[in-house]
Amino acid sequence: MTQTTPTDTAQSTEANKHVIRKLFDEAFNQGNLETVDGLWIPSELESGKRSIVALRSAFPDYHRTIEAQIADGDLVVTRWTARGTHRGPFSSRILGTTVAPTGARFDTPGISMHRVEAGRVVEAWVMGNDSAELLLQLGALRTQTG
Repeated sequence: MTQTTPTDTAQSTEANKHVIRKLFDEAFNQGNLETVDGLWIPSELESGKRSIVALRSAFPDYHRTIEAQIADGDLVVTRWTARGTHRGPFSSRILGTTVAPTGARFDTPGISMHRVEAGRVVEAWVMGNDSAELLLQLGALRTQTG
C-alpha cells in the first residue's frame, strides 16, 4: 500500500490549481480551444468549446483575473473577475433571449469549483458567466429605480 505524504498532497493540490489557472489563461483569456481538449471534462469537450467561443464572440476582449484560489484534495475553488466589452450577440440563459451588442464594458465577479483528476477537470460548477450583475452592466436588465 502506497502512503501519501503531506508533501505529495501539497504538490498534487498545487498541480490541480495550475490546471485551472492554465484553463483560465489559455482557454478563456486567449481563446485557445486546444487547451480545452487537454484539460476539460472529456464527455463535455464540444459544449466547453462552444461556451468559450460564445463568450469570446460576444466579448472579444473577455478576460478573467483570478482573485483568490484555494484547493483541498481534488477540489479547486477560484474566485475571479471577468472584464470585457459587449461587441457581439450574447445568449443569456437567465433572460432566455439573445442580447444585442451594446458596446458596454463590464466588470463582474464569479466563482468556480472544479474537481480535477489526473491533470484534467472532471466536474465543474460555475457562477458568474450569465449573472444578473453582468446583465445589469450590459443594460439588459433594469432595476426598479432605473
